[in-house]
Amino acid sequence: MRVGITGSVGFLGANLVKYLRENGPGDLDIVCFFSSRTTNPLTGGLDLEYRHLDVTSSEDVAEKTRDLDALFHLAGAVDYSRQGARRTWDVNVLGAKNIFEAVLANRIPKLIYASSINVLGTAAGGGPADESNRIYGSPGNPISFRDRSQALAAVEASARGDYLFLRRSRVPYFDSKLAAYELALRCYRGSALPVRIVLPGTAVGAGDVGVSITQLVYRTFQGRLRLTLPGSTSFVCAEDVARGFWLACLRGESGQAYIITGQDGDNLSYREFMQRIVRVARTRYDRALSDRFLVVPAALCRPLATGFRLLSIEGALSEALILSGAAVHRFTPAKARAELGYLPKVALDKGIADCIDFFTQHGGDGAA
Repeated sequence: MRVGITGSVGFLGANLVKYLRENGPGDLDIVCFFSSRTTNPLTGGLDLEYRHLDVTSSEDVAEKTRDLDALFHLAGAVDYSRQGARRTWDVNVLGAKNIFEAVLANRIPKLIYASSINVLGTAAGGGPADESNRIYGSPGNPISFRDRSQALAAVEASARGDYLFLRRSRVPYFDSKLAAYELALRCYRGSALPVRIVLPGTAVGAGDVGVSITQLVYRTFQGRLRLTLPGSTSFVCAEDVARGFWLACLRGESGQAYIITGQDGDNLSYREFMQRIVRVARTRYDRALSDRFLVVPAALCRPLATGFRLLSIEGALSEALILSGAAVHRFTPAKARAELGYLPKVALDKGIADCIDFFTQHGGDGAA
């Protein structure tokens, strides 16, 4: 079996490569696609086949994804800045569009596409919600689309070179993931795209060379953060996400989406998560840290975000980060448990410790 993995040296991609090398069938042939970053310390010692791939080039994608039995599309841009909005859209939406078209043209039997739980909207009543959660119009969901047709219209506009819709986007990353999610479902309904959509929670663990979740983990570990936002999310260890991707490949059904998160008790507010980090710091690293954090009141988040936008403030906080950090994302992997046999096995505390240890050893410079 020959499988390709886009984003193979990114956080989730490297964890998937490592998982498949350790747990996949012996005859599994892995093609590791990369773009700008060329290596990840998590998989640096493995003998792997690497191929450069620009997902924003339809010709490159069509040519280099031939003769695969399955393709895992994990490449993506996680950027909450206004300056990165266009690139985030191009990679996450037009890149996904190129992948979908290549899978159909090259007759790849299986596509496992990494989306995100944020495409499901905010959890009504505090959750945990499932894949049927209301997306459009859900309270506190910081997306710019009113409905599915508007999200898909933005895809078509960008394919023509028209990006005016990004002017009204407050969290371009959320909008890009939602538009690509809707596009995947449309391609399944209209063209029988053999896509299994994986919706990971907020992954924690080793391999985060882009230093996304690590910023929160390590700054808390160092005692440098005392302020947090009022939202919540479903945390999950990166190793469990990797296993969820593989199970979706083996047992998933085309056109179906599967939430891959941790235990229900891993649905945490950001303050609760930071308190977990403090607990790990105390018990595993003998660090004397306070677990008291000041939470920005929810009622202040939207006006505060508007102020940041009007003043064009970017940095540790921005409009997009404030709005995303105020959203309530609490979800259950019950469907994946029932249909894929997925069970989260790695304790969140271990994922936090792995994240700390990886950053301590490698920092954010995972590129050669």
